[in-house]
Amino acid sequence: MALKLINAGPSPFGRKVAIALLEKGLEFDVQMDAPWAVGSVTPHHNPLEQLPILIAGDETLFDSSYILEWIEARNPAPPLIPADPDARLATRKRQMLGERLMEIAQVLIMEMHRLKPSPDWIDRQTRKINGGLAALDQLYGQRGISGEAIDLGDIAVATTLLVFEHAVTAGYSPDIDALLWRGRFVALTKFVESVEHRPSFVATRPQAMALDLAATVG
Repeated sequence: MALKLINAGPSPFGRKVAIALLEKGLEFDVQMDAPWAVGSVTPHHNPLEQLPILIAGDETLFDSSYILEWIEARNPAPPLIPADPDARLATRKRQMLGERLMEIAQVLIMEMHRLKPSPDWIDRQTRKINGGLAALDQLYGQRGISGEAIDLGDIAVATTLLVFEHAVTAGYSPDIDALLWRGRFVALTKFVESVEHRPSFVATRPQAMALDLAATVG
């Protein structure tokens, strides 16, 4: 079955999907798109006009969490979700935290680009990010770090943390302390360092693209 991933260069959501496909040894083509641009193909495939989109033969899939579920169901080996119930729930917990942290960071970055950012709103989102990072640091401290086999929880957490760094270095975000996790959270730092050089991560490193966030938020 031919697979095509429609994605945006810096998107951690699309990167999760690409990493899962690579970890399972599945071949796929990539088409980069900007959903807000004139001539975007995204609205033709996703009524929510969001990326990523995976076209699998006659099926069109959207929302990264659903796409990952589809990939796992259709291609169970090697597994990215454990069969054991307790291990499965632990994986899902880390996946949930990684995905929610990304969403909260997006809200924080957009707020920082407003003409009159709300200090109270910024403080609240900052507390959420720091709390989520602390919770993940504790989980990885308890779990142990090998860097050999990974699961969807690992993929969600690592792609989120790495895009935090990309957002700052690419200029999408100001130098927000909450996004500077490396070295501040020891177990998380060790975990990311154990996976960021895997072939699937190297092949999917974020790519910069032109973004005018100030114009987007008004």
